[in-house]
Amino acid sequence: MRQGHLPFITKMHADADLMATMGGTRDAAASRLYVAQNVSHWVEYGYGMYVLDDRRTGAMAGRAGLKYTVSDEQGAIELAYAFQPDCWGQGYAGEISAALIALGFKLLPVDVLSAVAVRSNTASRRVMEKTGLRYVGESAAGGSAAGGSAAGGSAADEDSVKVRYEIRRAEWRQLQGQAGDELLAQQR
Repeated sequence: MRQGHLPFITKMHADADLMATMGGTRDAAASRLYVAQNVSHWVEYGYGMYVLDDRRTGAMAGRAGLKYTVSDEQGAIELAYAFQPDCWGQGYAGEISAALIALGFKLLPVDVLSAVAVRSNTASRRVMEKTGLRYVGESAAGGSAAGGSAAGGSAADEDSVKVRYEIRRAEWRQLQGQAGDELLAQQR
C-alpha cells in the first residue's frame, strides 16, 4: 500500500455494506491515518498491506496483507483482508488468506499467525476456518482476545465483539503435507 491508494481506501471505508463487516464506516481523516500507518508499517517492518486488483477487470478490488499488532502488550502478526462487495463470493478472500499464511510462515520467524473479525462476519470466519485458522477467543473491541466469550447481547454488541483465530506453523506444515498428499493421490 502506498499514499496513491488513498482515494481507493477512502472509498472502501465509506462503503456501508463493506464496513458493516468491520464495525462501521470511517471518515476521510481515518482513511488518511490508515494509509499513513500502513505506509509506515512497510518502511518499519518490510511487509504490510497490499491493494489488490480484480483479475477479471483490472479494477482495484480490495486490500490484504500481514501486519504487526500489539494486544495486551503482546506482539502478533495478523493477516487481514477486505474486498469491495462486488468481489464477494469469488473466492478471493480464501485465496489471499492462504497465500498470506504461506508468505508469513516462509518469510517471518514466527510460530503463530492470527486474524480477527467482528463476531457477526460469518463469511470471514468461514474463510479463516477453511484456510486452517482455528478459533481461540473473543473480546470487546479494544479488549483482550483471550479464550472464552465476551458477553453477548444486541446486534450492536455483535459488531463490537471481535473473534480471534490463529494458525501455528506446525499446523500449517501439516495442512501443506495433506494438500500435497491429495495432489499425489489425484495424479495416480
